[in-house]
Amino acid sequence: MSEDANKRIVFYDGDCALCSRSVRMLARMDPEHRLYFAPLQGRTAQRRLPQDLCEQLKTAVFLNEANQYTLRSTAILQAVIATGSRWRLLAKCLLKLPVRWRDGGYNWVAKNRHRLFLSQQCPLDSAIAPQQLLD
Repeated sequence: MSEDANKRIVFYDGDCALCSRSVRMLARMDPEHRLYFAPLQGRTAQRRLPQDLCEQLKTAVFLNEANQYTLRSTAILQAVIATGSRWRLLAKCLLKLPVRWRDGGYNWVAKNRHRLFLSQQCPLDSAIAPQQLLD
């Protein structure tokens, strides 16, 4: 069994400024370090996810401790819930919206993220504990 088994992992596009900002935001919501973060381009993703998900860089993936994954808006909302922060209440409400609506908005942002967020990469800062970053 790998050392990252049974961890809640948020997989993100490591070359996307918006994705890096989102990871920092999730880390700030998670002072108890319940989440781990790994780029879709990394070894952890190659080991833990189906190959086609690693190639879909417009798709956020949340892998829960039961080794089940969710995608796009559901992934982000479930990651927020997993932080245990007060934002989990809003995330639970948003999960009640039809996935078609949520993912419609998510897909539009994902398609336009490089144009909307001009910098190619935004380094992850001290908001994320080093032990939370997986390769």
